[in-house]
Amino acid sequence: MKIYQQPLLALLALFLPLAATRAADATTPTAAPLSPTDYYAKLEALGVKLTRGPVTAKLGSVAELKVPEKFAFVGDDGIKKFYELNQNTISGREAGVLLAPEGWSLFFDYNDSGYVKDDEKDKLDAGKIMESMTANQDEANAARKARGWDEMKVTGWATPPHYDEKTNNLKWAINLTTSRDNFKTTFINESIRLLGRGGVMEATLVTDPPTFKADEATAEQLLSANFGFVAGQKYSEWKSGDKIAAYGLGALVLGGAGVLAGKAGLFAKLGALLLAAKKVIVLAVVALGGLIKKYWKKITGRV
Repeated sequence: MKIYQQPLLALLALFLPLAATRAADATTPTAAPLSPTDYYAKLEALGVKLTRGPVTAKLGSVAELKVPEKFAFVGDDGIKKFYELNQNTISGREAGVLLAPEGWSLFFDYNDSGYVKDDEKDKLDAGKIMESMTANQDEANAARKARGWDEMKVTGWATPPHYDEKTNNLKWAINLTTSRDNFKTTFINESIRLLGRGGVMEATLVTDPPTFKADEATAEQLLSANFGFVAGQKYSEWKSGDKIAAYGLGALVLGGAGVLAGKAGLFAKLGALLLAAKKVIVLAVVALGGLIKKYWKKITGRV
C-alpha cells in the first residue's frame, strides 16, 4: 500500500498569503470556484506536463486508459515533477495519474510480479487483515516524527476487501487520520487492484469522506468503461509457463506486492508500517489529499 496526496500541496503554498488576508478580513467576498481549466493551468505553470482529455493514455506498456473530456492525465513526461511537488519519491513503478474535474484523483502503479492466483477469494479475513495493518503503529509513527512528518493512524475499513470474479478486481478502502489536526478528521484512500496476466495494476482513489461514495461510483464506472489491459496482458490470457506471483489476494491487500518486489526504503511513498508478523514492511496509505483538498476549497471557494 502507498501514501498519496492530491496534487495541491505546491499550489497551496502559492495561495497562503491570500488565505491569510481573507482570514483577517471577514468582509472579503468568497473567491469564485476554480475551474478545472484554471486548476490544470496552475499545475502546468508549476512545471507539470499534463495531457488533457479526450485522449487515450498509455499506462506503461501493459494497459491503456481513455481519459474523458475535462479530465487530465499525468504520464511519464510529467510524473517526476508531479511527485516532486507532492513530496513523493519515485519508485519506478508509476504508470500515471488521472485528475478529475471534481477534485478526486486516481494514481496508477504497475507491479510486474506475475499472475496472482485468486484461490483466496473466499478466505479474505477483514478482521485479521486490519489487525496486521494497525500493528506497531506507534513504532512507525516515532520514526515518522523523527523525519518531521505527520503521524498517522489507520482507524478501520471504509470498505472491507472484496474480490470481483467477473472483472478480476480486488478493492478495499481504509479510514485514516493524521496528527496534523490531532487525529480528528478522517480521510479515505480506496485501493483497487486490477489483475493482469503478468502482474497487477494498482489504482488508488484519493478523496475524502463527504464525496467518497460519489467519487467511488464515478471512478468505478470510469475504470469499467475506460481501462483495459492490452492484448496479451489480460488476466484471462494467462498460459501455463507464465510467471506466478509469490503471494495471493490476502498479501496483496497487506502490500505484499510492494514487499515481495523489493520496494526500497522504509519511507518510500512518504511512510510505512512495520508489521509484527514476520517483520513484513507494509507501505501505509495516508490520505493527506483530503486535508489538502479541505484547505484548497477554503482558499479557492471550490466545492
